[in-house]
Amino acid sequence: MNITLEAILGKLPIAKLKETIGVHILPFLQTLPDKRLWAVVVEMILGILGSQTPVITEMAGSNSKREGSTWALAKRIYRLIHNQRISSAVFYQGLYASGQRVVEGENPDYLVVAVDPVNFEKPYAEAVEGVSIVYKATPPDLAGQPRLAHGYPSITATVVNTKVPVTRYANWFSYQTADFVSQNREIEHCFENTCRLYPQRRIHFVGDSGLDDQKMFAKVGQLDQEFTFRVCHLNRTIEVYNERLLRWETECLQDLTATVPYQATFRVTFTHAGQSHENIIQLGWFKIRIPGTFQELWILVADDQTMPRQLVLITNVPLLSVAIVQQVYEDWRLRSRIEHGYRFDQEQGLDVEDVRVHTLDRMRRVFAIVLLAAQIVFVVNHQWPEKAVQWLRVLGGKLELPSDRDGPYWLLQGIAAVIVTAMTISFVALHPFPFQEFSCG
Repeated sequence: MNITLEAILGKLPIAKLKETIGVHILPFLQTLPDKRLWAVVVEMILGILGSQTPVITEMAGSNSKREGSTWALAKRIYRLIHNQRISSAVFYQGLYASGQRVVEGENPDYLVVAVDPVNFEKPYAEAVEGVSIVYKATPPDLAGQPRLAHGYPSITATVVNTKVPVTRYANWFSYQTADFVSQNREIEHCFENTCRLYPQRRIHFVGDSGLDDQKMFAKVGQLDQEFTFRVCHLNRTIEVYNERLLRWETECLQDLTATVPYQATFRVTFTHAGQSHENIIQLGWFKIRIPGTFQELWILVADDQTMPRQLVLITNVPLLSVAIVQQVYEDWRLRSRIEHGYRFDQEQGLDVEDVRVHTLDRMRRVFAIVLLAAQIVFVVNHQWPEKAVQWLRVLGGKLELPSDRDGPYWLLQGIAAVIVTAMTISFVALHPFPFQEFSCG
């Protein structure tokens, strides 16, 4: 029976998938104190990919049943999540170690790290440990406006200039617990942790308007790294350097961005909703500093002439040439990859908001495993042969039409189909369907 079963499963890439998972998460596994836990982590990742949810019973239900029932595997997962000898910090250390291997393998010239806070919603959760009131813009309320909801804030930092997105920092926290100081402090921890993990590399932090804060500018400067953030407060007072008079003069930032002379023009390709658009972007820049400080900053203004809109960025990278300006602009554009990653983790992908454990520490553990499982999809996409990846996408439901998009979702569906099929075949081989019960006599 086992020989027949192995022959059938040999036609599925389940063994290759397990091998890929084992190689990628080996640094994560090596942080665990007991090798018996290694198999449980692999089963968790297979379960998350197979069921596309972080619910533990569904992880176990979509995994192999060759060694026992669903409940036996669920108990092993629960024991790992509840293990008092292993803290959630160990899970995050393993997550970062797996990312370090990816960075060493791809070896980019420098790291572009997107930092972004996000709120996860827990509907109807009022008595769960640390549940907070968070601000949710997606989905909006019936009037189309952001709303307040029960949930947990979190923050991640992701290396976005590598083929496989690498999580450099992740934290699922609460406004209600004693260890919470402020969200700004969480972001500063994010900067510090990233620099600690990569002490010999140049890091360029990019972020949206939520990081437009003088404290953030100073913190990145203290770490001797670079940043580019989107400007939120255009009505602030700044000091701008007058090249002719060789002095700093006080101005309103909004007045300067409205009248900045353009010094370069580029054609830039944007992709939205599966469609590519080529827009004309005009760039202008000037040097500033915040009143009362001595940190020299630069403002980069990008005006889209095709769709009338303006983007204002603030950076500590000296904008001394057109090539540097263009590189800073392109680095900031990579920030959108973290938004795509959030949608993949949060919505139609792995549904991380559906965590159903009851303590904050356990939520953090499951969060780390979900982020690790999401990386596996991108590892398969970039490390497997093209024909193998295409086979998985077709299995997952790809229509093979010119309008199809080769994103991670069809690939995830194909991986899930392989895992569920292997589980079904294994179960049927050991427990055939009782057709005899339909007969009489």
